[in-house]
Amino acid sequence: MKLAIGNMLGAQIMTSCEKYLGLPMVGGKSKVSTFREVQERVTKKVMGWKEKNISKAGREVLIKTVAQAIPTYSMSMFKIPKRICDDINSVLAKYWWGQTRDEKKIHWIKWGKLCNSKDRGGMGFRDIHAFNLAMLAKQAWRLIQGGHSLFFRVYKTRYFPTCSFMEAGLGSNPSYVWRSLLEARDLITAATVWKVGDGKSIKLEDHRWLPHPPKFQPNANRSLRVSDLFDPCTKQWHTHVLHTNFMQSTVEDIQRVDLRNTHSKDELLWRENKKGTFSVKTAYQVAIRQQQQEKGESSSTRDVRRMWNCLWQLHIPPKVRNFVWRACSDILPTRTNLCRRKVPLDPVCEICQKQNETVAHALWSCPMARNVWALVSGKLQKRSSEAEDIYTLVRELMAVLSTKELEIQFFQRVGEKNLLLAESLVNVTRLALV
Repeated sequence: MKLAIGNMLGAQIMTSCEKYLGLPMVGGKSKVSTFREVQERVTKKVMGWKEKNISKAGREVLIKTVAQAIPTYSMSMFKIPKRICDDINSVLAKYWWGQTRDEKKIHWIKWGKLCNSKDRGGMGFRDIHAFNLAMLAKQAWRLIQGGHSLFFRVYKTRYFPTCSFMEAGLGSNPSYVWRSLLEARDLITAATVWKVGDGKSIKLEDHRWLPHPPKFQPNANRSLRVSDLFDPCTKQWHTHVLHTNFMQSTVEDIQRVDLRNTHSKDELLWRENKKGTFSVKTAYQVAIRQQQQEKGESSSTRDVRRMWNCLWQLHIPPKVRNFVWRACSDILPTRTNLCRRKVPLDPVCEICQKQNETVAHALWSCPMARNVWALVSGKLQKRSSEAEDIYTLVRELMAVLSTKELEIQFFQRVGEKNLLLAESLVNVTRLALV
């Protein structure tokens, strides 16, 4: 039958293992094997970059613009297995830290922390898993919005002919694409809010349509819909129904809801921007927040974000900016840090032979470092010479110096000199090795 139809249409007969438009047909049980090629393409691209002396700022650009863009097309329709995502992250982490096939380098920070945005102390690399969910949410949002596209009509007919996408079940014999799209539903639920129209689509308990979660009376009828709470002709709320089913605080929230559009359908809005329209960028931010909540991570304070933003916005050479970020993150290969990594070294500073060589000591309190800082603005000379860490010191300096002073006096005048000094203080040989 397949051959007859193919001959009649003049179409080529494909095997189950072939691809269509570069995407796998997703046959078989092992999705890891199916998507292994995606990881191999990233590995091949990264291993093809021969530049051994490229700076970390340069590696950042290559990772963000080239390597992390490779799986984007596949991620737009398929949920990539977590194992593949982890393998891709591993390849990128090795490249970022300068590791090749023949040597190993210390990974000073977990890749997950490097994927934090720059205003949270990371490098802003994409979290592959979170970005995958954001890309799937984009396609799911198309199904929510409806329309006349072939994509919507096929999936509407096949999987949710009598309900909305958000209410659809898995169905019988579902495709892997459909399974993948359903994975994005939790993300969409967390980032959307209903705008009340006729109220027929909004469930009181399951849908977000109020500024606060509703508080129900003990004997409330939770199966009601919003349309049961008001008169569409008079555009007035049924007060007795509200007080029967909700606590007073929720009643007040409900009565503030606008009922001017009761002759229109309810509308699901994307609440992550003012226009209510979906974007992959904001969906990715939602996915990251969900991951942080699952891991119990706290969000950065405003002062912390201000400090990191100030650093990354300075008009100075990228490699100097990156070096200061590493210093503030306490991940320079000083003797103390290497000892923590079980490298057999004496932690005492080679220059002064008095204190352990921490990042703060090497870049600030060591006599050689003080000689360099003595060349700069008097405002810097007045700072404490015994800073506990470079992060705290830089925050203090940002409070004292203007942006231009930071750029000219603190970084641009002696930035390159300090970069060389710091590398000598922590030993150029060790920098090359780790």
